[in-house]
Amino acid sequence: MKLLILLALIAVTASCNPSRGDGRASAPEDANQSTRGPKVITIAILREPISFHRDLTQGTGATGGNTQVLSIPQNYLAVQTDSGAFEAQMAAEQINQERGTWRLNADGSMDTTWKLRPNIKWHDGVPFTSDDLVFSYNVYKDPDVPTAVGAALGLMVSVAASDPLTLIVHWSSPYVRADEAQGLVPMPRHLLEEAYRTDKANFANNPKLGAEFIGVGPYRLVSWQGGVQMDFARFDEYYLGRPPLDRVVVRFLADANTMVANVLAGTVDVLLPIGVDLEAALEIKRRWEGTGNYVSTDSSGRLRYVEIQHRPEYEQPKNGFGNTTVRQAFYQATDRRTLAEIMAGNPDALADSWFPPGNALRAQLERFVPQFPYDPARATQTLTQVGWVLGPDRVLTNQATGDRFDVMLYGSQSTRTERELGIIADGWKTTGAQVQTSIIPAALNNDREYRSTLTGAQLIGVGYDAFYTDRLHSKFIPSAANRWNGTNRGGYNNPKVDAILDKMVITITPADRLELHKELLREQLGDVAAMPLYWDVDPVIAVKGVKNIGRNAGVNTWNMFQWDKE
Repeated sequence: MKLLILLALIAVTASCNPSRGDGRASAPEDANQSTRGPKVITIAILREPISFHRDLTQGTGATGGNTQVLSIPQNYLAVQTDSGAFEAQMAAEQINQERGTWRLNADGSMDTTWKLRPNIKWHDGVPFTSDDLVFSYNVYKDPDVPTAVGAALGLMVSVAASDPLTLIVHWSSPYVRADEAQGLVPMPRHLLEEAYRTDKANFANNPKLGAEFIGVGPYRLVSWQGGVQMDFARFDEYYLGRPPLDRVVVRFLADANTMVANVLAGTVDVLLPIGVDLEAALEIKRRWEGTGNYVSTDSSGRLRYVEIQHRPEYEQPKNGFGNTTVRQAFYQATDRRTLAEIMAGNPDALADSWFPPGNALRAQLERFVPQFPYDPARATQTLTQVGWVLGPDRVLTNQATGDRFDVMLYGSQSTRTERELGIIADGWKTTGAQVQTSIIPAALNNDREYRSTLTGAQLIGVGYDAFYTDRLHSKFIPSAANRWNGTNRGGYNNPKVDAILDKMVITITPADRLELHKELLREQLGDVAAMPLYWDVDPVIAVKGVKNIGRNAGVNTWNMFQWDKE
């Protein structure tokens, strides 16, 4: 139905605007088109960010597809590129054991030394130094300022600025992801230190992290019209050279059909995920064939999965998903191949673990992946082993309590979520479960307490490495005590898994890590701590003339300083 609405919009757009001959409708003429005036790129996203500092989560975290725009005004020590690897950005080079900037000590501790590029300036012209990173670390480490940074902060003992261009981090033990510079996101000490000292409770809501943001990226924030758009202007003193664009505009279009209509009308140059679903993107690609316009339907590298509520106090029904056998049965009642075919356009995009096709470790680990092939009949039989049987009315009922298996399945607002929820629910209903689906209101999408206390299960998309770092570790369970801050929203608690994850973050030798991956697959996936579904596709759409756009949908503004427009 949504695609039909989209196609209708396309038809209306085409009929109301003269053809350009390249598959796009003509935009109104203006003086800049004939004089080749300022270069402006207009980007559309579905959700408005709340802050430019995604890891400070006191109600300000940017989530769910709007994080790409954070790289427009901000840079980082190291940045994830299209390949998925982290490369030096503000750092002069990536830390490295051979060069001595990543050193394992005889006492089991570790030191990393970050050398900074010279001549980096904040957007107000003040030089950026290693003292700014010391300040950032102290903010992140402060328990009164909750953050979304996981294991790294617990292992970082101290930081020191040995000179304005050198930062030394001392660790209590090795940490395999130290090269990602977690917990070291630049913050302007000269602008924020006083606010941090005097009002920690409201620090994350400081306007200097939002509407008055001062960063070190290629474009500086000029204005932020809430609910409408952000405007950025070129920062001429940018340390990597003069950025190509004069201006970048980010518009918030809360409807995928509106996004499509705008890109077809030429009023928007780029559509970033999330927003337009695969079916609509393929239709645009067909319409634009041979025009030079760009539609990417590559895999985002993000795993789509079912996050299960494990905590007994929020479990519904009782004796349901808290039981391993029940989780295994419902995983077998989930038609992942159909999900992958419809949602990702490829039945082979189904996921049986958190290792995607093509991953360097996949071939070595494939035979260690516990398998739960789609088999609804087998799922129903399995449920009888733990007292869930079909009653005369064909409703799954607990023999001991008489409770029906009534379960909720949630998903965030997007054009595809209803269809996605429906496919999963249809499979679960074959067991006799009574499944209700619900779309999480946009206003509650970033509400950590709400998301952490939902009963049943919810659909989530994350990077695959989250499953062997902190996503399912018990120390990252959100609660009232930690202000609902943490990545393990479902409250999964398994001491065996915790022990493996604790070893994983401090084990650097590849052969030793491979053995830990095998153990983790056996214990965490065998327990169906979560239900991997398929490898997501996040379409990126751009008009002809936009150059150097990143291909990986999850990180495609990492190289914003290289974006250009003919």
